[in-house]
Amino acid sequence: MLKCLALGGLSAVAFAGAAAAQDDDATAERKAGVYVRLGAGVNFARDLDQDLTYNPSTIFAVTPPTRKATDVGSGGAYAAAIGFQYPGRTRTELEYRRLGADIDATTFSGGFNPPATFSLDENLRVQTLMSNVYFDITNASRLTPYVGVGVGGAWVRNELDERDAAFAYQGRAGVELALGGGLSVGAEYVYLRTLDIAFGPKEFEPTGPVGPQADGAPYVSSSIMATLRKTF
Repeated sequence: MLKCLALGGLSAVAFAGAAAAQDDDATAERKAGVYVRLGAGVNFARDLDQDLTYNPSTIFAVTPPTRKATDVGSGGAYAAAIGFQYPGRTRTELEYRRLGADIDATTFSGGFNPPATFSLDENLRVQTLMSNVYFDITNASRLTPYVGVGVGGAWVRNELDERDAAFAYQGRAGVELALGGGLSVGAEYVYLRTLDIAFGPKEFEPTGPVGPQADGAPYVSSSIMATLRKTF
């Protein structure tokens, strides 16, 4: 997926490179200032395949499952950001995003029993706060391709209302159309990935809890979003 993002960014550079070379003055004339940005679209999350661990002090009559596979689908993606556009080709911003994804089923495997699948009608919910840097490929036209990267944190809630927070990073590529008056509309692709997330008890004591704790997988998603940006 990261390879696809890099190819997309390189394609955008190739598309606008000639025009940018012919009109270098366009970057010098770009209006600098604070901006706000809104986005909405669809989010596609990757399935979660996690290990299950239990309190080592607990004795089970039958060995419990050791793996949990969560079938994760698509959902909504919403963003709001405030940033600063510099006179050249760069922008920086602070972005909040809220992502959803349907959970259709979970499958438990390992242990003594055969695999068991349970159908669900639940949601995986994610909130992120990210610091982003953009490189705008300015040119003589009103269309401006761009690429960007960001780092921050993600808060993930599963179907059991269990929550975890993890370091997150993202990459994006898109294009904006200037409408005049500092207003622009656009479309972008965003790839987000966290470090491994864990649900359930954080620590086990001899007196409990029993568990399980589910861990060993990151949250990974791709979003396609429409954007609206206003520079002041």
